[in-house]
Amino acid sequence: MDIELSLEGVHDAELNLPAIRDLGIQQIICSTAKRAMQTATIYAHGLGAPLQSSPRFRELDHGEWEGQRIEDLLTLPNSPFKRWMADPGSVLIPGSSETALTAQQRILEGLREIISTYGGKTVLLVAHKHILAILSCALKKYPLTQFSKEIVESTLPSAAGPIRNGKGSDDFTVAHRTSLSHNSTSESNHRE
Repeated sequence: MDIELSLEGVHDAELNLPAIRDLGIQQIICSTAKRAMQTATIYAHGLGAPLQSSPRFRELDHGEWEGQRIEDLLTLPNSPFKRWMADPGSVLIPGSSETALTAQQRILEGLREIISTYGGKTVLLVAHKHILAILSCALKKYPLTQFSKEIVESTLPSAAGPIRNGKGSDDFTVAHRTSLSHNSTSESNHRE
């Protein structure tokens, strides 16, 4: 499901602009999802920064869970969703075309592309909460069992300190993480 950014999401993006305006953003990279593109476009216009989309940061394929309410998924007997949230690296999403580990590989490849192309520039990444949580686990060298603790539900920017690239330099820093909002139902599985 590739749905539009909700009015609430538009409002949130506009409210976030003052918080990111002073970061000196020189490039914006976003998921190819409509709601990510719409959010990133608001930021690009407000910041005067160029925008590029990348399929490497597309949303996870939520398979049979797509569009379902979290509350409904949690009430299933021996809830696969609850088990997936606890350890997405060992529980497969029913009907999904990718695992959390293959998603993590594509996300990290996207990050390497950003560093290779925009090294030395301040880049804003606009992506989805599950993608950002998987990325955060990789950058912090956390196991995916920490995934649910890394999910940011708010669309407001949140700080995450410098991340070393393993070579002893600060080639990549996560300045702010936000989650995308695309509908007004907070119970939806895909409020990102």
